[in-house]
Amino acid sequence: MSTIKSSDEHLTLNADGSSKDIKFQANGVEKASISSAGAFTSTTIDATKLTGTIPNFTSTGIDDNADATAIKIDSSERVAIGNTDAGNYYNYADNLVVYDAADNAGMTIATGGTNKSCSLYFADGTSAPATYEGYIEYTHSNNSMIFGTNHATRLSIDSTGAVTMPSQPAFLAELSTVQNNIAVGSAVDVLFATERFDNNSDFNPSTYTFTSPITGKYQFNIYIRLQNVDTASPYYHVYFVTSNRTYFDIITPYYTSDVSYVNMAVNVLADMDANDTAKVFIYQAGGTAQTDIGYSNDSHFSGYLVC
Repeated sequence: MSTIKSSDEHLTLNADGSSKDIKFQANGVEKASISSAGAFTSTTIDATKLTGTIPNFTSTGIDDNADATAIKIDSSERVAIGNTDAGNYYNYADNLVVYDAADNAGMTIATGGTNKSCSLYFADGTSAPATYEGYIEYTHSNNSMIFGTNHATRLSIDSTGAVTMPSQPAFLAELSTVQNNIAVGSAVDVLFATERFDNNSDFNPSTYTFTSPITGKYQFNIYIRLQNVDTASPYYHVYFVTSNRTYFDIITPYYTSDVSYVNMAVNVLADMDANDTAKVFIYQAGGTAQTDIGYSNDSHFSGYLVC
């Protein structure tokens, strides 16, 4: 065994020249080297022989000074934060799990300055940062919380606590003009051809039909004003037809003479499957084809997704 020793506790190994390296060998095999630029490389570093703490490095809950395991990365590169015991964590297939067996788990993203915003983004891997598929954002400037999907705001909570959902299915349609002299003895489309609003574009004013975008419970409201009602008709029947069932209102005009105005209405919470349709018809059972349907605010059809 050879020993190199320096009496002043310093050892200098010098390789003269701009391209000279200092190399360390064992049994004739290079194990490490220091390049002329000062870069250190090693073929193997035995982690089991590394002890102590890194100078100027304080415990953050990851190193061996922490009082518990705070973060764990498994062989599939999944990350667990919090309670990381195998019995709880490995049951999850998510890439990131924040877990606490005491049901106190949570995650906070905050800013320390004023007029700042903080965001939590969910991306599909192909989206640019400005077009994340899903996001939750807190905006300090107007104290609002925004939830979005598919590059658009879907739910917003403002500083007063008011909640708006700009893409929630909701519509209101009206007649564009008076629908004159409805036919007798057959179902007639009520021509709701003018939209006042249609949040999710689910109502078709050319066919007067609402199509449900998803399965759910929908509130519908139909209000129709009949003009010049014929007392000779046994009844007038307003149909609200969905794919699952039909709802209606019926009147029997037993008046002493024809009536200038009669109102009919249907209000219902209807169950609909995705792509089910809803449409309004009117039926005059007999008499003369003299009855009109008032337009604009006089007759309207509205609906929205409740749950």
